[in-house]
Formats: sequence, structure tokens, C-alpha cells
Amino acid sequence: MHWKKVILLLLGWALVSSCIYDNLSDTPACPELGITLEFPAPMVTKADVGEVPASDRENAIYDLSLWIFRSDNHAFVRSLQLDADGDFPKGGTVRRYTLPVPSSFALERPDIDVYVLVNAASIGKEGLRASTDWNEVSGAFFGEGFFGPQQQWTVVPEGGLPMSGVRTHLSIQGEEPSLSVGTVPISRAVSKLRYVFSQMYTEAEEGELEKVYIDRIELDGDRIPVNEKVFSENGAAIRQGDGYVASTMITEGPGAVASTVSPERYTYAGQDGPTYERLIQDGIEGGYLTQAGTGAIYLRESDKALTGTVCYHVQKGDDEPEYKTVSFSMNAPGDFARNHTWTLYAYYVSGRTLELTVSAIPWDWNKFTIDFSVSSLMVTDKLKVDGSTVSGIVSTGVKDNFYVYLKPHQAARAYLYVATPKGGQLQVIPVEATTGATNAFKVTMGESESQEANINPDKDKGRIDIYVDKNEDYVGESSGKMITLAFKAFINEREIPGASETIDQIYYFVLP
Repeated sequence: MHWKKVILLLLGWALVSSCIYDNLSDTPACPELGITLEFPAPMVTKADVGEVPASDRENAIYDLSLWIFRSDNHAFVRSLQLDADGDFPKGGTVRRYTLPVPSSFALERPDIDVYVLVNAASIGKEGLRASTDWNEVSGAFFGEGFFGPQQQWTVVPEGGLPMSGVRTHLSIQGEEPSLSVGTVPISRAVSKLRYVFSQMYTEAEEGELEKVYIDRIELDGDRIPVNEKVFSENGAAIRQGDGYVASTMITEGPGAVASTVSPERYTYAGQDGPTYERLIQDGIEGGYLTQAGTGAIYLRESDKALTGTVCYHVQKGDDEPEYKTVSFSMNAPGDFARNHTWTLYAYYVSGRTLELTVSAIPWDWNKFTIDFSVSSLMVTDKLKVDGSTVSGIVSTGVKDNFYVYLKPHQAARAYLYVATPKGGQLQVIPVEATTGATNAFKVTMGESESQEANINPDKDKGRIDIYVDKNEDYVGESSGKMITLAFKAFINEREIPGASETIDQIYYFVLP
């Protein structure tokens, strides 16, 4: 039809004239740069010392901004903006994003700097997302009104917690058109602290029974920087300027605290993060520990050791209460760097002062490592179509739905990257979009003539190619017939759930 020829002519002109699309769902016939991001995970399966799981809300992603700059002259190369309906991993994992880049850039292959910001609104940086200036992005900071001691942030805000990642002087790897760089880990740009208490259970007579009450906890001033840098490449606390918030942060105490026959068992003794977290949570849920407030206060990081005072009183029978204080301090500067969690645990033993223990450990083990032995489907880059192998890719008018027009006598090539299950198989399934269409197509995977391919993340980062072609043995009119693709994964003849992870954009392959 005339209108179809016009569309294809215009699309072909666009492909020749420019390699860069603002709509990243379209796949241009030009070089692409793949970047893998490691997101914080809610729970780890193999605990290293210092891992502490985070709640789902602490991991929630509402928006993502990514910038690429040249390392030598800081010239802007490309950016990516994803909002609430973006392609984000579920539950903390890795995700590979692919961005088109100019051919001249691919030929030169300069080292690059990559900056990533998640949940920009949580620190008032919505405006930064539109920036293309290296100085503005790399020097971004946040302060008053966001995660400071003046106003205690005891719950995760609606826009989530701020997360960021940066790596500089990355070398470009691979062969054109599929280029890639090293992985960029993402971590929270704030830390959290909590106060937990208990007292020794005794069988004393009613009039002799001592009961401890926590009145308040004071975090000393001049500890939290006025402004904090958004990006830190090595995870160290980086303040903007020399100022610190002078005011003391006061947290109301919980009053009477729970008792247990062995309060010392809740002290931190070098356990891995998840083990200690479960120990504390079990104590709270079992009624043996009492926490102040909601159990978490989110704060900007600090390059100083946090210090403060616990104010409490002991009531013995009808005697006058005895008011006391005890000071606490972190072990060393840097213990409250970003993405750390700090637990102050204090317990009272009858006839003594309040005993304090302090633990400062990483919030989670942010260095995500794929366990290739797990029997689950992990797709690091979902289904895309190589635009150079088709006549055109045109929106259907429905979000994330596209017509893919095949070239005469040439197979369309699509691809995706699959990490697990290693040693398993991925199967492609043609799905009718018009009557009898599946018989009009020939669909194969990889180098085989079948519709199955082995999953091997060690080969080309797990890339699997899918070829969609006309079935030359088809009898009847094939022009205009359409199919879509679906996938299944198997290992040891067992089907793996979660095959929907393979697709975000839906492609309708159309025969010429």
C-alpha cells in the first residue's frame, strides 16, 4: 500500500541520517553501548560479614537517570531517563541498559564516566535529570530539608531513598555495533541508625524490683555535614564544604523497656549482617527488646564518628527515680559512611549502669554476584530487535508495541541476554497475531535450526540471537501475516517460571 511505502521510506531516511533515537524502544542501525547496573538487594543468599538486608521500601525505585561523559574533556555523550513505568529490576538484581551512540564515538572509543541517580525527587534533584553538564552532575549535592538531624526521617519517603553510582575512566569493550563497559554498582546515598534496649529479668520482690526507663537519646551536634555529595565512587563519606549541623538531634525514648534473662546475647559479636538483623528482629517481635520510635532514622552520611548520650532513669519500688546518663561513640570516623546501618544496643543489669554496645556495618553487600547455579530465570537485557536487519520498526500506537517489517529474503534478528539458569535452555514460541501466521514463519535460535538455545552467561555475556524469517515452504498468501514471540526456560527437563521477564516491548513481525 502507498501509505506503508511512505512510512518505510521516511523510516529508512531517519536511519541513514541519524544513529540516535530519543525513543530507546526503537533499535537503530548504529552502534549501541551496554551498561550493567547493580542494584541493592533486599536479602542476600550467601552472607558476607557486614551484610544487612533492607526492606522492600528501602529498595524501591521510582525513577532512574544515567549520564555518560567522556573522561578526557567531560563532553556529554548520552543520557537515559526512566520513570515509574521504567525497566527496573524486581527485588534487587542487575539490569543491563543499552544506549545508541554515534558512529564516530564507537570508532574513537574514548574512556567514559558514568553517573547514575535513582529517586532524584527524594533529595530535590528532579531538575538535575535534564542536565547535560558534567560539572553540574558530578558536583551535585543535597542538604537542608533532606535526611538531616533537624527533622528526623523515620520512614522511607514516598519518593524512596536516594541511590547513586559512579565509575570514571571506564574502557569501552566489545565489537561494533555491540559495545559495553564495566558494571556500575548502585548504593544508597544515606545511612540509617536505630536504638534498641532491654534489661535483665530478675525474680526480685515487688518492692525491690528495678525497672529501667529510657527517656531520650541525644546525638551530638557538629557530626552530620550540612551538605553531602550525591556521588561517591569509592563509597567514602564526601561532604560539600566544611560546615556541619550544629544542633543536637534528640530522639524520644520508648519509656519502659522489655526484659530478658540473657540481654548480652543481643550484643553485636561479629556476626554477618543478616544473622545479626534476624537476631534483633526476633528479639523485638518476641518482646525481649524495645526499640525507639519506628526503629530506623535515615541520615546523611558523615566522615566523623557519631557520638551522643542516652538519658534514662531507674525506678526501684516506691523510691525516688534515679536519673542517669551514659555516653556512646562510634569506633572510628567513616563508620557512618553512606549505605551503612548503625545499631546502638543498650541493656541494664540490676544494680549497674546501662551497658552499651555499638555496631556499624554495611547496610547490605551491594556488590551483587549472580549465582549461576540457581534454578531461576534472570534476563539482564530483555528482547530487542536489530534494526539493521529489518525494513523498519514502527509504533502500533499502543505503548511499547511495535510493528517489525521484515526485508524480502532476509531474516530479522532479535536478541536478549540471559544469565541463569546456566546449563538450562531457552525456548522461543511463535504466537499467532493473524490467522495461520505461525506456519508462514520460520523462527530459530542461535546457530541452530531449532527453537531452543543453551543458556551460557560465560559466552558473549549470555547473548541469545533469535531469527525470524519467511517459511519458504508455506502454501498460500503470506504477505501481511504477523506473529509475536514468547519464551520458556528449562533446566533438567523442568520448566522455570518467570519467562515474562524476557519481554518489555512487544514486537509484531510482519511479512513483506
